[in-house]
Amino acid sequence: MENKFGSNIKVLRKKNKLTLEILGKILGVSKSALSDYENGHTVPSLDVCETIGNYFGVNLDELQNSDFSEMSLEEIQQNAKLRSASKKEEDKNDLSDPYNQLVFQNKLLNQQVDGLQIQLQLVKQLFESKVSEIKSLQVQIKLLEEKLNH
Repeated sequence: MENKFGSNIKVLRKKNKLTLEILGKILGVSKSALSDYENGHTVPSLDVCETIGNYFGVNLDELQNSDFSEMSLEEIQQNAKLRSASKKEEDKNDLSDPYNQLVFQNKLLNQQVDGLQIQLQLVKQLFESKVSEIKSLQVQIKLLEEKLNH
């Protein structure tokens, strides 16, 4: 599938009557970087991609895979919302998607952290118990020493 990311940014920018300079300031990127994205010379970071998508009200999949050139701005935004809503449910459990893999891994790691925190609490309690036991034994030793010395 052809990547339409750069041309779609240009279409959205022009349909919103924005210059490279103004959009660059809005997004927090330079005019030349934005031009490079539009012309396919460079690819922005994921954060910048998300900022662009959020600003224009489209998801990253639409931004990369759709052809916005023949659509009105309202159609672009409506299609993105419809596709996003239907795709959210089906994509939720798709572990072939890198994002879902990260979400799943994050949940596993959080469970591991919770388990480790419980283990740590148990170890602390065991330690405190052993410290108390040692103190009790020390007291008993002192009492026995006193009995032996009398």
